[in-house]
Amino acid sequence: MMQILLIESDDSLRSILKLNIMKTIGSDVIEKKNAMDAISLLEILPNIDLVICREQIGLEKTGFRLANFFETERHSTPLLVIGKKISEYQHLVVIDKDQSWQNIITSAGSILGVDVVFDDNKLTNEYVPVGIEYFFNITSTSMGCDVFIRVKKGEDFQYIKRLHSTDDFTREDIEKYRTGGLKEFYISKEHFSQFVNFVTSQITLKLEDKKLSNTDRITMTGEAYAITLDRIQSMGVDEHTIEIVEESIKSMQTLMGENNALASFLQSLRANKLSYAYSHSYLCSLILHKVVTSFDWQTSQIKDKLTFIAFFHDISLKENCMRYSSDAEVANSNLSNEDKKIVLSHANLSAAIVDKFPNAPQGIGAILKEHHGSKNGIGFSESLSIAISPISMMFIVVEHFVDEFLKIDGPPKAQDFEKIFEILTPKYNKVTYEQTLVALQNMTLNKKKPVS
Repeated sequence: MMQILLIESDDSLRSILKLNIMKTIGSDVIEKKNAMDAISLLEILPNIDLVICREQIGLEKTGFRLANFFETERHSTPLLVIGKKISEYQHLVVIDKDQSWQNIITSAGSILGVDVVFDDNKLTNEYVPVGIEYFFNITSTSMGCDVFIRVKKGEDFQYIKRLHSTDDFTREDIEKYRTGGLKEFYISKEHFSQFVNFVTSQITLKLEDKKLSNTDRITMTGEAYAITLDRIQSMGVDEHTIEIVEESIKSMQTLMGENNALASFLQSLRANKLSYAYSHSYLCSLILHKVVTSFDWQTSQIKDKLTFIAFFHDISLKENCMRYSSDAEVANSNLSNEDKKIVLSHANLSAAIVDKFPNAPQGIGAILKEHHGSKNGIGFSESLSIAISPISMMFIVVEHFVDEFLKIDGPPKAQDFEKIFEILTPKYNKVTYEQTLVALQNMTLNKKKPVS
């Protein structure tokens, strides 16, 4: 699948362009809001098929900065600039700033050799998809926003109203749609940003409630995590994203201190209320908090770092890209070439995302780069490096344990843990790796090996 990098600061236009590029050109679309973020991505993923940007976004000379980057790095990536000609870059195409979004997509298709045909029944120029998880913690849209489902009629799509702007609804009403297999609703594009921000604020307020039960807090934090992933991919990191992440991490830290945190987690997991992405993140955090108590360098600051690392380590990945643990698994997978690149670079990408959060503990980005064993954040190391930080070594062992733990069908038994350690023990036999493994065995098998 081709891959287009789209730099556009207007949320509504960016959503329209993304959705319709995917449908008419068949390309994957990565969204950024400025040249700096785009260049950071291009340094990691240089094989983008096309970059689309405005000549200028705010005070930033976006088109010029990207053209200059390509010339300096001797790239041959096509650059479609909306505005005026800003460079002599050989692979530059310019269209007038007043062009419609349809003409922008047509120009992109021409550059890529794709004949773009617009079919009004297949385009989502009026409606944009919103994940069903956005609706679990609200009782109305509160903004005059009707809610639709999309159904296919022959070769066409139709949008059928399911919730009126004046309707009140309950979580149970929304759960019925999920039970029926629905994954997303649709709302009008003009309401998208306002709606997402409204839901984010509502969940943030609920997470602040100190009276939440453990199971409710786990479920709600999991839903907040899903919305965080979606926000970062569709809207980037803004003040609302920062707000919900900070409250989610506070909520996770609250859960880490509860005596029955694992039992509550397993109860929610068995009820199918948690995504794999959040289950992996939560369980990594919980076990890291338990294991670190075996080390004499544990502090409250270290535990804060561990929560951030667990929360952010896969933040740059889509759900279908999260179950790979080696370069060979990625190479032999059915993922697109673009998704394979992202999986292999996700440690770097996650580090770049966490750096946008002002209250993240110092050094988190560097640890995230190392969390698959290599200091450059690329690929999965096959050997145990002793050049990375002890926290990174600890995380690598715990994440492998969690990968295997989440494969267990039903309540975990002693023999399940023994099988996990049959896999882990031959691999982790050096310094902090081995010490972490011993701490895990002490915790799960009630053995009392010394952690040296």
